[in-house]
Amino acid sequence: MEPDAILGELGVTAAWEAHGDGRWVEAPDLDVRAMARLLRSVEARWVTLTVSPAPGGGFRLLYHWDLAGRLLNIATSVPEARAESIADIWPAADWAEREARDYYALEFAGREELPALMLRPEDEPGLFSRTQELGRDADPADAARVDASRRGPDACLPGAGGEP
Repeated sequence: MEPDAILGELGVTAAWEAHGDGRWVEAPDLDVRAMARLLRSVEARWVTLTVSPAPGGGFRLLYHWDLAGRLLNIATSVPEARAESIADIWPAADWAEREARDYYALEFAGREELPALMLRPEDEPGLFSRTQELGRDADPADAARVDASRRGPDACLPGAGGEP
């Protein structure tokens, strides 16, 4: 299936923008589950999901796919910290969805569990959200250190809930 036909099937009225690194499209009301099913049916390959805060609130979700050697980048947004999961359709999406939870406290509907990927089980999700609270140029490691300091002076010692 050609990329233009994919947009048609998904009801996306915007056209692809061709760049040196693939084709890009903004699809604000995208049904991501329909996208995942369609791209699976045409034997595309899941690449990854990029999440970032959206201007004015919510989140921008950028799904990256490889279709016969062509990179397709499909962006959508969610107004709240909740999106639809595609991990049951594309198991490889599990990692990216868990990472989005760790970094931005983004939850994914349709998942029974969304365990931490890089954070410890007792850590609050949303590491990058807390980094933003520290300031635009803050290092995410600073937010992690602030989290550790809230748990006490020994929080980062082995066996004290810090390092494994």
